[in-house]
Amino acid sequence: MCTHNSKCISSYSLLSATRKTKLKRARKQTHLRIHKLNRANKLIEEKMKREMEVKNMKLYMENMNIFKENEKLRKKASQLHQENLVLLSELEKKLSHVQ
Repeated sequence: MCTHNSKCISSYSLLSATRKTKLKRARKQTHLRIHKLNRANKLIEEKMKREMEVKNMKLYMENMNIFKENEKLRKKASQLHQENLVLLSELEKKLSHVQ
């Protein structure tokens, strides 16, 4: 028990200062953890963004190839349709001469 009031106050102040120091240290550690987590999240987001850009570019290139192939097929279909019309016309002429 404190017999002298100043000793009690100083021991209380010492405990209070120790608690404050521990509290400051804990706050700083928490702040550092949050900072590390934010940095890690940012790095993950940047990596995901790069991966998404690569995937997007691959899909774009695949899409362009499909468009080119589609255009080739349209031209081929048009050409075959024209040939078909010519052959039908020739067949009609032959059939009309036979009758």
